[in-house]
Amino acid sequence: MLTVSFVVTALVIAGVVGGGITAWLWTTHCRHLVATGGLRALAAMRWREFSRFVIEALQQQGFEASRIEPDANRGQQADLLLNRDGQTWLLSCKQGVNYRITAAMVDELARAVRGSNARGGILATLGRVDPDARKQNQGIELLDGATLWPLIDPLLPPSLHRDLVARAHAQVARTTGLVWVGALALGLTAAMLLTGDSESSVTPAPAPVLQEQAAAPPATEAATVSATGADAPEPEPESAPSEDEERLDITQAVSTLPGIERAGWATRSTLLVQLLPGASQEQIDAICPVLERSQLLRTSRVQLQPPPGSADPVRFIQCRTF
Repeated sequence: MLTVSFVVTALVIAGVVGGGITAWLWTTHCRHLVATGGLRALAAMRWREFSRFVIEALQQQGFEASRIEPDANRGQQADLLLNRDGQTWLLSCKQGVNYRITAAMVDELARAVRGSNARGGILATLGRVDPDARKQNQGIELLDGATLWPLIDPLLPPSLHRDLVARAHAQVARTTGLVWVGALALGLTAAMLLTGDSESSVTPAPAPVLQEQAAAPPATEAATVSATGADAPEPEPESAPSEDEERLDITQAVSTLPGIERAGWATRSTLLVQLLPGASQEQIDAICPVLERSQLLRTSRVQLQPPPGSADPVRFIQCRTF
């Protein structure tokens, strides 16, 4: 039979390991999942919507918008104008989550600041800032995704924030179940090594039942099977994604396709896709397989928006009609 010391040792080790990892999952990792999902949602928005969130977030630092419409000739590279204490600042927003701000971009904005006699400049991105760019000291403030998210999070619609938190909690809950199964198995293994119960955990049976005892699995194996089998909590089956979750997944997937600058839902039934210059028909055709994965949204229309300044007309396609 199992000794008291074996059981106590196994439970203590499992509790320390499982409890420590669980605490990390529900605090640090859960916040990271919410932030990652939020940045992807911002990346799926139209650039104008994203830039207005940035401007609204900067109002907490005393900035006010002076010009929120970009120069049509420069598109997303345009510098927006801000005012603080009667002085002009230039704001440049880079939307992609994989965007990297380099030292050359800092130099470019610094030249624009000097050329317009502005007080300073702000480079904001959902991505990250290269270490070399941070070493530049030219009066340019750099904001990456990790810095922007705490500023923009309170400004998002409550429904979007609740959806991000719910998805993060569901993922953490599934991971937590697996962690405790592993922690219990680790506790049993460590307890056998520390207490020496691997050989003494089975009480010798009387001679008449030696044959049955030989056929039965050792107690340590039975304990391990119990820990990883019938007694272990099984992860709950993952529920089918909601329509809002599928919409978010589609915009994220389409936005990463070659030839596509970004994607977002213009209406409940129309997916707006902003094309990059030179986008080929083959790249456009890659949109349909993404939509067709969704039973709910496969019949949605796709609005193909040509690049700014292009003479090509706006086109509509529909991948499936049923």
